Formats: sequence, structure tokens, C-alpha cells
Amino acid sequence: IHPDFSPHLPVEECNAFINLLKECHKNHSILKFFGHCNDLNPEMRKCLKNECMEKRTKSREHENPGSPERLFNPASESAK
Repeated sequence: IHPDFSPHLPVEECNAFINLLKECHKNHSILKFFGHCNDLNPEMRKCLKNECMEKRTKSREHENPGSPERLFNPASESAK
């Protein structure tokens, strides 16, 4: 079981998978316990993982001078 996904957090592509999964669980309230909606899970997870990786990469590209990484490696700053 997944936590509730807020529609404003994931990208629109992932929201489509999330909505399909929610709709499947709503329409098949008993069959969902027997794996009826499981075919949507891998696609949703893949989408959310890709989104997370993109955000992580973007965040690392835009690190600011006060980031924890720089605070732990002050020697590398003085070498510049």
C-alpha cells in the first residue's frame, strides 16, 4: 500500500499513473487485495523514481556555497 500522493507534488505524467491506480482500487475494492491493480504499480514507481532522480540531479547542479557538502570539505575550497 502506498501513502496518499498529493496531486501537486508529482509531475503530470506521474499523476496519470497515480489516478489510474486510485481509480482501479476504487472500482475493485476487493480484487485489489488479490493483485488486480498490481500491473499499474511498476509504471507508477518507475515514473516517481525518474522524477526523484531528475530533482536530485537538478539540485546537485545548483548547489549553493553554504551546502552541507561544502561545509564538510573546506580543504577543497582553499585549493581553488
